This record gives sequence, structure tokens and C-alpha cells, in this order.
Amino acid sequence: MKQANHTFQNFITTQQLIMAIFISSTNVPIGYIVPSFPSLFWPIGPSRSSYLNSFLYYSWDIWRFTVFWSLLLSGSLYGIVGLMAAASSFMNKYRHNLEFGASGLATCIFIIILYVFAGLSKGFIGGAIIGIILAAIYQAGSLTMSTWIPFTWAVAQVLYDIISSYSTSSTIL
Repeated sequence: MKQANHTFQNFITTQQLIMAIFISSTNVPIGYIVPSFPSLFWPIGPSRSSYLNSFLYYSWDIWRFTVFWSLLLSGSLYGIVGLMAAASSFMNKYRHNLEFGASGLATCIFIIILYVFAGLSKGFIGGAIIGIILAAIYQAGSLTMSTWIPFTWAVAQVLYDIISSYSTSSTIL
């Protein structure tokens, strides 16, 4: 009888473990606090308790994290490209022995600002659309979302921008 009771207890703990893995978005833990941005915790190691607190339960938070990551990564990418374009404009004037006056400097600054604005606009629009879709999918499945998911979607968005900057790949895609 003792062995049967022990087997039954093992079965119960296994069932509890399986149910603990499936966390529903409708079962928000008591005392839940929305993690601060960026809240990217590694799931292995001493910060395991911090990782367990890095889930998003509400649609607003999913949307917000996705938009923030998209703004950050797209703005950074387009800012770097804008710096490269401004440097190219500067080097072109230097290479052809042209004067680089105040208008040349203003042009370089305008190029950088234009690129950053384009990146932030694209990041906001893309992040907002992706965030709404992610929130709808995760809420429909009653699932929680790790804070890594919005980050990975923003990375995918930036990688798509890089890939589509080549003319042959953008024609194929």
C-alpha cells in the first residue's frame, strides 16, 4: 500500500508540474507587476525567479513592448545608415575638392535626421501592427508571453529591412 501511495503522489506532482508549465493569460498571478522594459532575463541560472516574473499577460503590455523594441532597433538601424549616408556625402565633397561649408554640414545633419525619422516611423507602424497581431494570437490562445517574444519580432523586422535593401532579394520577396 505504501508503494501505491508513493506512485500516486509521484503522479500528482507530475500533473502539477505539467499544469505549472501551461500558464494561462486569464490566470494572472496575485501581486503581478508588469516587468519594466526591457526585462530580458535568461531562463537558466541564479536569476530563475526573475525570469518567472518576466511574462506579459495583458494585450496593452504586449503591444507596448513590441512597439518599444521596434522603435529602438529600427531607429538604431536607420540612424547608423543615416550616419553612413552623411559620411558618404562628406567624403564625396572631400574627394572632389569641393568646399564643405555650412550648407554641407546642414545637409549631413538633415540626412541623419531624415533617416532616423524614417526609421522611427517605420518602427512604430510595423511594431504597432505586429504588436496587435501578437496580442490577439496570445490572448486567443490564453497564453502568456515571454518578454523575449517582442524583442525577437523586432529583430525579425530589422533583419527583413536589411535583406530587402538588396534589390534582387526584394524583387524575389
